[in-house]
Amino acid sequence: MLKTGKSEAEAGAQPRRRKPTRRAEILAAAREVFLGNGYESSLVSEIAARAGCVEGTLYTYFTNKRALFDAVLTEFYDQLIAEIAPRFDAIDGTRDRLTFLIARHLQIALEDPAQGRLISGEVHSRAGYYGSTLHALNRHYSRFLMQTLHDGVKRGELRSGLDLSLARDLIFGGVEHWVWNTLERGQTFEPAAVARSIVAMVLDGWSTGTGEQPQVVELGRRVERLEQRIEQAAAHKGSEP
Repeated sequence: MLKTGKSEAEAGAQPRRRKPTRRAEILAAAREVFLGNGYESSLVSEIAARAGCVEGTLYTYFTNKRALFDAVLTEFYDQLIAEIAPRFDAIDGTRDRLTFLIARHLQIALEDPAQGRLISGEVHSRAGYYGSTLHALNRHYSRFLMQTLHDGVKRGELRSGLDLSLARDLIFGGVEHWVWNTLERGQTFEPAAVARSIVAMVLDGWSTGTGEQPQVVELGRRVERLEQRIEQAAAHKGSEP
């Protein structure tokens, strides 16, 4: 048990609150500190001070800093998923669903860039990401995209045999790379317009559509070889006495 040596009253802390209220205050304070400093540089003492409590009180709600960080991430994803779910269910068609999901993903970077950077930093810098709470939360969030791709294949709007996991990673990875490069240059964007452009590239491809497909080219070559053999055979027969 962690001993602080002071009660909340002696430390000048806020009066006692009901547990749900105090927990919410600690989470709000933790979010501000984590977003401002990143996980590694954030101090539990600073979070407690911002929440108006002593560290001992904080540890009655969260076992350690990692548990507190995971709770902050869980709250963010829970709110995001709760907002997306009913809107997603009301949309039909692969193109419209992809456009909505990508636009909403882009919107996070505009509305809450610190949150996006915090999550991105944890994904790319933490060795124990796979199997972590954040990994599980990301998988839960990505189920909307996975369902969109799965339903698209089932309806015949996407090709059979599409590697859904690879498609998911290409979309999220591509969006993340583009959006942070854009913001680092001090540029802004309109999420819906960018989403439509990305979806057009994904679904319509980059080719002009005027080039011949490889199968067609190969079939043409086979026909040409067959015609040459017929002509040679005819010429040989005509030369016989």
